[in-house]
Amino acid sequence: MKQQRVRRLALSYLAVIMTLSLAFSVIIYAITSVQLNRPLPPSEHAQQPPELVERQFSRRLEQRNRETRGSVVMSLIVLNGVMLLVGYWLSLLLARRTLAPIERAMRAQVQFVSDASHELRTPLTALMTTNEVALRKKTLDEKKARVVFQRNIDEVEKLRELTDNLLQLTQVDNQQIEKQAVDMAKLVRDTVDRYQPVADKKQVALDMQVPSVTHTVAVAAVTQILGTLIDNAIKYSPLGGTVVIRLDGQTLSVVDQGIGIAKQDQAKIFDRFYRSDEARTRGYGSGYGLGLAIAKAVADKNGYQLSVKSEAGQGSTFSLHF
Repeated sequence: MKQQRVRRLALSYLAVIMTLSLAFSVIIYAITSVQLNRPLPPSEHAQQPPELVERQFSRRLEQRNRETRGSVVMSLIVLNGVMLLVGYWLSLLLARRTLAPIERAMRAQVQFVSDASHELRTPLTALMTTNEVALRKKTLDEKKARVVFQRNIDEVEKLRELTDNLLQLTQVDNQQIEKQAVDMAKLVRDTVDRYQPVADKKQVALDMQVPSVTHTVAVAAVTQILGTLIDNAIKYSPLGGTVVIRLDGQTLSVVDQGIGIAKQDQAKIFDRFYRSDEARTRGYGSGYGLGLAIAKAVADKNGYQLSVKSEAGQGSTFSLHF
């Protein structure tokens, strides 16, 4: 299927190339014919009788035209043959280069749909199983019913979170970039305050090391990215740990004391639906691997760079470079 698409596109390119080549050939032939129709210069036999001079002139003209036209035709045939061969290979090369990003995008889209379907199936299956088990019971007292309802609510909440994240991913490209001067200490403080209850619940301290300096940034984007990084840092921090948020020049960093990320996982940590090994995710909630993907997409959209430095067992540092 791929080769067929490449060949079809290559033949389209080749048709354009050969059309141009033939058009130039016709033009060259027409110009050559005009040159051939020009009068010959007087010969040394100009003083001979007119009848003899005319016969000699006709023979010379006919011979010259025949030789020149034959030479031009052969040259054009060779030229178009070379153009056909070279054009075919160039067309194949151009076709492959043209289709490559389209195929990558299609593969990414197929993978995204597959991953999204898989992630949606998990809470739906849990929801259905919980209800089926409850229905099989002949009697269901209020206490057990409440347990069932709570599980259903939990699964519905997971579905809501997943669909919200999927919607955010689709809307990143349509977001308007609006930058404004802002006090970075206030921006970070407002974001930290939103996540303070989550940190308190896990007994994680949030240490803000951000001076009161003014930067011109996309406030909404930076707030969204910072919120994701703080939320992840809290999630993967040990009980009683500390998360540091600091600003160094044009770089805003979030440092945690968690279990870290293996080197082989760091290159993929911003991929959609990617979650590193079970040691990292076990016991730390059931995220869908979309938070960092959304943060990376938002950063790229606004011309920022989002990076990670980490060692297994040594915690992680996520940095947003303006």
